[in-house]
Amino acid sequence: MRITVVPKQLVNIKRPNYSDVSRAAGTGLTLGLLAYLVLLAGGCGGGPGTSNNSQPGLAAPPAPSQINSYIGTTGHIWSTKINRTSNQVNGEDTTHYGNQLGGAIVGNFSPLAGYLDITLTTAPAEFTGQTIGFALEMPGQAALVRYGDITYSLIPLAPTNGCTAIGGTVTYNYITVPGVTSPPSWLPDTDSTYGTFQVATDGSNWNFSNITQFTLTGTSPTNPGTGLPAGFCGIGSDGYAVTAASNATNPPVATVTMGFGPTGFFLEDNGSAQGLPAGVVPSNALGAGIGAIGGIQPSNPLNTQSVVGVQYLGFYYEPGIHGGGAVAQLASFGCSGSNCPTPSSSTAIVGGVFPNTGGTSPVDEPSQPAAQNVTIDLGTQDLNNNGLYPLATVTVSGVILPAAAVVVTLQNSYAIFLIAEDSVNNVPLAIYLFQQ
Repeated sequence: MRITVVPKQLVNIKRPNYSDVSRAAGTGLTLGLLAYLVLLAGGCGGGPGTSNNSQPGLAAPPAPSQINSYIGTTGHIWSTKINRTSNQVNGEDTTHYGNQLGGAIVGNFSPLAGYLDITLTTAPAEFTGQTIGFALEMPGQAALVRYGDITYSLIPLAPTNGCTAIGGTVTYNYITVPGVTSPPSWLPDTDSTYGTFQVATDGSNWNFSNITQFTLTGTSPTNPGTGLPAGFCGIGSDGYAVTAASNATNPPVATVTMGFGPTGFFLEDNGSAQGLPAGVVPSNALGAGIGAIGGIQPSNPLNTQSVVGVQYLGFYYEPGIHGGGAVAQLASFGCSGSNCPTPSSSTAIVGGVFPNTGGTSPVDEPSQPAAQNVTIDLGTQDLNNNGLYPLATVTVSGVILPAAAVVVTLQNSYAIFLIAEDSVNNVPLAIYLFQQ
C-alpha cells in the first residue's frame, strides 16, 4: 500500500499502488486510457434543489448573453467567441499568431445532443483538412471547445466579458491542467496536482494569498511555486482577464493569465508557451502542466451522492498520448435506466466516450449511445476543504487509476474537474464535467 500523507489539514488516507496496472482495451477508448473529460453543457442546469451551496463573495451574475467571449489555454492562450445569434464560432491561438489574425478559425454550429456541432469554414495551416469541431457552453460562465477531430487538443475556456466582482476574501479549489508535451508536463508524484488559494480585490487590483499545493500522493511538490504576485484585471486583445507579472529575473518567470467567471469558474494559463524575455520559465505558482482549473470552494460540504446522481456531458481528454489516436473525445457520464451498470459505490458515477467513425479524420457521434466502461469514484471529501476529493479514482475497463478531483457549483449546476495518472501509458488524464 502507498500511504498518502496529506499535510496542511488534508486527510491522511491510504491509496493502493497502481504501478502494475495492465493495459485495458476499453470500448470506444482508442489508443490509450487517459483522457480529460470536460463537461460544459449549453443551456444546461440542474433542477431546483440540485445544489443549494451559495457562492460567497460573488455578486449576482449578469443574465446570459447570446454572444460571449472566452479565453482558454493549451499552453498557448486561445481566444474564442461563441455567437448564438448567428450560430458562429471564432477562435485564434493568440500566443502563436499575436494580434495578426493570421490563424483565425471561423465556423458555423448547430445543436447536437447537447453539444455545439461545429463546421469549420476557415482554419489556419495546422488545421489543414479539418472541417469539424465540438463545443460545450454554459453561456457567460464557462465553455470547452475542440477545433478539429478527436486527435486535436481540448481548450477549456473562461469568460472575458468583464471583470468578476469579488467581495471579501474568497477561497478557490483547483487542479492542474495537463498539456501536450514530451516529456509529460505533469509528474504526479513530484508536481503540483491540486490545492487551494484565496483572492481579495481592491478595484482592478487582485491579491492572492494562502496558496497550497499538493502532489497526487498528497505530499508537497518537489518544486513548489514561490507564490502568485498581485494581479490586475483589465481588457486586452482577448477581453477582460487577470494578469499577474512576476518581478523575478533569475530566471525570468512568465506572466500568469487568469479567467474568473461570474458564477465561480476559474482557469489559469501559467505562461508555458511564452518566449520572451529570453530564458523565461513557466510559473508554477498554482498548477504544474500548462495551468490550473477549478472554482470557488463551496461554503458547505457537498452531498457526494447528489453529485454522482445526475447526468453530465463532456470530453475525455488524453494529452500527450503516444503514437497518435484519440486525444479529446466526447463523453457522457451518469447513465440512467435498466441497461446501465450499477456504480461500484455510492460515491461513483459510470460513463464513457461516444463512438466515432474512425478513418483519417475521426468524427464523434454523440447522437449514439455512449460506452459505459469508465467509472469515476470521487471517494472521501476532504474534511477541511469542501468540494475537494484528493483520493478519487478512475477505473477504465477494470484498470484503476489514482486521481484527484474538485467539485464546484456554478449557479444550480455541479461541475467536476479531475486529473488522473495513467500509469500504463505514462500520460495524464484530466476529466472536467458539467451537469446537463
